Amino acid sequence: MIRQADESCLRKIWDSLEEHRAVFKSYDAYLAFGRKSPDKIFWRRCLGQLEIAVMDEWRGQKEIGVIWLLRCRREREGYWLEFLIQQAKKQGLKSLVTSPLTQRDSRPFLSFGFYPYQHLDILRKNDLRTSPPTNTPVLLRPFQDEDQEELLLLDNRSFDQFWWMDEQSLKDIIDSQEVSFFYVAGESRKLRGYILISFERDYAHLSRIAVDPEYQGRGIASALLDRGIQFLRRRGVRSISVSTQANNYRSKALYRKFGFRETGESLCICRYDLSGDQSLSGEIRVSGNW
Repeated sequence: MIRQADESCLRKIWDSLEEHRAVFKSYDAYLAFGRKSPDKIFWRRCLGQLEIAVMDEWRGQKEIGVIWLLRCRREREGYWLEFLIQQAKKQGLKSLVTSPLTQRDSRPFLSFGFYPYQHLDILRKNDLRTSPPTNTPVLLRPFQDEDQEELLLLDNRSFDQFWWMDEQSLKDIIDSQEVSFFYVAGESRKLRGYILISFERDYAHLSRIAVDPEYQGRGIASALLDRGIQFLRRRGVRSISVSTQANNYRSKALYRKFGFRETGESLCICRYDLSGDQSLSGEIRVSGNW
């Protein structure tokens, strides 16, 4: 029987996550999520192993759910996916997506009726000593709390709706210790762009970069990226990666200009539309007890 997580079992589930802890930035973040959304963490003990699934809304979008984590025995994947689809329907969701997956990790989802929805290519820059010369066409400064509202509006203008940042995601970023470089372009209430970079030891990841469409093509993205790379270089970081949509040619051109190269690695977000899907084989019971 699949069970919902409750206060009594949250610690046991965390201890068993190990390499999957990247889903949550910290134990405190995991605990806050589990207490706020006990109906989003599910578990089942099978043959002495703890099987776990974590669901949530996709970037605060009420009609799209996301499976952040599914860890179970291979022969149980179909059972779990059927259960998660059932839960998504009960919550009134219209579609269910996966986290970005490697080709290998996406196979059980594709076999179950999910389809490839978003393809992401991974690029990497291994020499931070070199960058193209850039001019700074606008004030660059650290993000401040009073920028939150304007930044979300800018973000929504800059990306397709599926990729919008929501208020909770921004709050998580602000609270996270992993975000090491968070700069904006422009004065308060007149933001033109922003950049988010996280790093640990000598490796960094470009999490987000955006420029208001009205101001694109003026060198703002280059100025932000150059400032970020300078910051990383001073701290001894040797490599930075970024993942971007396979058809986002404009962003890829920017990254190549700065010495990023495609690694040949890619990720895929898979999607399952809940309206008109195949009937489920039967009701799967859920319990709230450990």
